[in-house]
Amino acid sequence: MKTACFITNCSVDSALTLRRWVDTHSDETIRITVVHPYGVDAGITLNKETCRTAKQQATARLDHWLAMLRNAKPETLFSSPELALKMYLLLRYYDYVLVDDQLADLPADFLATHKTSTLYRLNDHSYSLQPA
Repeated sequence: MKTACFITNCSVDSALTLRRWVDTHSDETIRITVVHPYGVDAGITLNKETCRTAKQQATARLDHWLAMLRNAKPETLFSSPELALKMYLLLRYYDYVLVDDQLADLPADFLATHKTSTLYRLNDHSYSLQPA
């Protein structure tokens, strides 16, 4: 079984784009780890209650988002999207790393250090089946 990592902001567009990508790879069995990074708004005091509330809201968004997909392992992480992707790539091996518009500005040197994974840029403007 192959594995993929996808960082999402839980937008409907990202769910549809990911579903199209999965459909194009229907000949493979792929387990997708979907990570939804979240945080709190600037100026809000960071304490136990604000962290709990932010996590509950992120989990609810992710659960709603996952209803549009299948065969995905959901996770939430208190971080920025860039940091979440870096952490997951350092901790685990993935056959595919799926990147959408929210992570389009990742530095090339960071992506070059993970040559074992195939990077796919998924976006609504130029959806491509070709690796980036």
